[in-house]
Amino acid sequence: MIALGRLALGLAFAAGFGSGALAQAPTPFDGQYMGELTLTSIMGGDCTEPPLGALYPLAISNGDVKFSYVPRFNTTLRGKIDKKGVFKASAHLKKGAVQMTGRIQGNNITANIVSPSCRYSFRTKN
Repeated sequence: MIALGRLALGLAFAAGFGSGALAQAPTPFDGQYMGELTLTSIMGGDCTEPPLGALYPLAISNGDVKFSYVPRFNTTLRGKIDKKGVFKASAHLKKGAVQMTGRIQGNNITANIVSPSCRYSFRTKN
């Protein structure tokens, strides 16, 4: 009976280690980036022009992308980046979704953000 208890405890312990292996490792793109937003088109509705010179943070950690999309919807876009530096991040809103698609090349990031009413471009400021 004691051996069966130890076996169950050992299996539970091993399962705990196994789940940790699923966590993503740091990527070469991990870091904090700051960039400018530019309103590129209005498809309908109220779009906010970002203030001149305002910088917006984009963070990458362990392959997870996080972008605070403040000018219009006051939300955070979340997504993933692949090995080639291509990423997608999104957030769901009451009236649709906002999606950011982009790429990192060196220290430069370029991306497009599409919402139900507006389109923006994002570019790191060097």
